[in-house]
Amino acid sequence: MSDWVTAKLKDVAKVVTGKTPQTSNSEYYGGDIPFVSPADLNECFLSETKTYLTSSGADQVYRVPKNTVLVSCIGNLGKLAITAKEVCFNQQINGLIFDEQKIFPKYGFYFAQTIKPQLEKASSSTTLPIVNKSKFSDLEIKYPPLEEQRRIAVILDQADELRQKRQQAIEKLDQLLQATFIDMFGDPVSNPKEWNVGCIGDMLESVKYGSSDKATLEGEIPILRMNNLTYLGEMDLRDLKYITKAQSDEKYLVKEGDILFNRTNSKELVGKTAVYVGPEPMAYAGYLVRGRTKGSCSPEYISAFLNSPWGKEKLQSMCKSIVGMANINAKEFQSIVLPIPPENEQMYFKTRVLAIREKKQLLVNQLNIFETLFKSLQNQAFSGTL
Repeated sequence: MSDWVTAKLKDVAKVVTGKTPQTSNSEYYGGDIPFVSPADLNECFLSETKTYLTSSGADQVYRVPKNTVLVSCIGNLGKLAITAKEVCFNQQINGLIFDEQKIFPKYGFYFAQTIKPQLEKASSSTTLPIVNKSKFSDLEIKYPPLEEQRRIAVILDQADELRQKRQQAIEKLDQLLQATFIDMFGDPVSNPKEWNVGCIGDMLESVKYGSSDKATLEGEIPILRMNNLTYLGEMDLRDLKYITKAQSDEKYLVKEGDILFNRTNSKELVGKTAVYVGPEPMAYAGYLVRGRTKGSCSPEYISAFLNSPWGKEKLQSMCKSIVGMANINAKEFQSIVLPIPPENEQMYFKTRVLAIREKKQLLVNQLNIFETLFKSLQNQAFSGTL
């Protein structure tokens, strides 16, 4: 590795922090220019987003070219993508426009997948992790000559293709889950099957806020945080922190079948909802609300509703922004209006959800194997032994 160089990101790339056009100006939105938020970051080439800007909207912010590496630096640290076309992005993301005389962009992308520990160390907060542009720019990258960078990128591309194919199969099952909800219940706004209408609170026997105790990397009881809930409504248990048994009061424990609702986050992510599938009890942190359903109600139905396009739209319309953060409190969560299908319909939906989840778990297990192999290749690549 004698010909490898260690440099700061700002020495090999132009670093750009994103910005959001005024959301109240409709002339800025609805065009054909992708506007990226952390929820769009897909760990690979990115060209499609949930929100688009017009040319006048894009003129209010920054446009970055193809092959820009986008890295989330607020909240879900280290989530990233590489652009397949010109895009704009919001203030939670920093973009790296690499000097291609020094860094082959795809090499920079794969290296950026390894910098999460650096980001966590540079973070200014444990509750909502934030790494500002200055600290991000000072993070280090190691790189060999360009020819070797291209060779490494080709090998990692081949390994990554296996991961992506498995991920695509998982996404097909997610689409099936959404299609099942629509097939059984229809558009919940128009309520075509004329189910009784009520509030989420009508379906719950109890609602509790989580623990405010500080979590650590080691401990006795795992504690679920906002990052353990995905935007699509799944539990992600790969990055857990812990509290002591003395801190784990019964009222702060979640059990199988409980709903977890993310009450405070960025506007794009507030309201993330998932059902805890167990089996062992875990604690949950203060930015989460736990809902425990009545015996006649299915938590899977409530979660599917909130994760549907209609549910997401409702959550976006009701959240209150406070200093860059958005909030929906427990009372507001319970007040959300929805159709309430008969018990047998809810329970049948639950069985279908569990069957899809079982198939999905098999694919996830295979994906985890591919992830392990890929990380092994990454370690070899960036240590100069590949």
